[in-house]
This record gives sequence, C-alpha cells and structure tokens, in this order.
Amino acid sequence: MGGLLRMKRNLPRDTERAMSQENVEVVRQAYAAYAEHGVEGVLAFVAEDMVIYSIPEWPDDAEYHGHDGFRKLNRQWLENFDQFGFDLHELRDAGDEVVVLLEMTGRIKGSGVPIRQPLGGIFGDITGGLI
Repeated sequence: MGGLLRMKRNLPRDTERAMSQENVEVVRQAYAAYAEHGVEGVLAFVAEDMVIYSIPEWPDDAEYHGHDGFRKLNRQWLENFDQFGFDLHELRDAGDEVVVLLEMTGRIKGSGVPIRQPLGGIFGDITGGLI
C-alpha cells in the first residue's frame, strides 16, 4: 500500500459526511488485515478496479491495477526486503477521501540494513466497504 492509492467519486455532500468515518474504519481494517494475513488478507477490502500509484523513488512500475497488480507490488516489496511491513501512525478523515500517514519498515534483503520510510497515502472512491 506504499505511495498513493487514489480514486475519485461524486456523491452528495451529506452522503460524503455520513460515510467518511466508515471509510476511515475500512482503511484501518485493510491495514490490519495486511499486517495479520499479508496481501491475500487485504484483498477483501480492495475493489478489483483499484489503482495503486507507487512512490516516485520506487524502481519498478509506477502504477499497479486491481488485485493482480496489488499482488505484483507486494511480491516486488518482498523480493527486496525482509521483515517488511507498515507502521500506521494516523488516519485522517478528508471528506470523500482518507489520508494515511505511516512508515514502511523492514530490512534490505541480504544486508540486514533496517529501513524506515515515511509515507502518505490517499484513499478515495471507497464504496460498499471496498477501497
């Protein structure tokens, strides 16, 4: 989930306000599912048509589409890092989006060098409990 995950939706303002806290909880549950069960656990919270935009420094693809794209990105992370994970610091309700502040953590594979990369994410178009 590093980088930005961003989609837009056009809902009436009162619907947006009512759903915003629910959206925060969906994102929180998705990160918990990843921490406990890995990529397969989080897919229950992810729509098949989602797009992940990776961080600019990421050496591989700039975009990952759908469940298969998420699996590919996760595979690339795990090929490069040991003890890979995310430390979720803050979730912010931003109306029709959820802003996430976190750190990607792990150790560079083969070297044992620890990493802590601060990241931010934007989650939008959360519909029916799916990101």
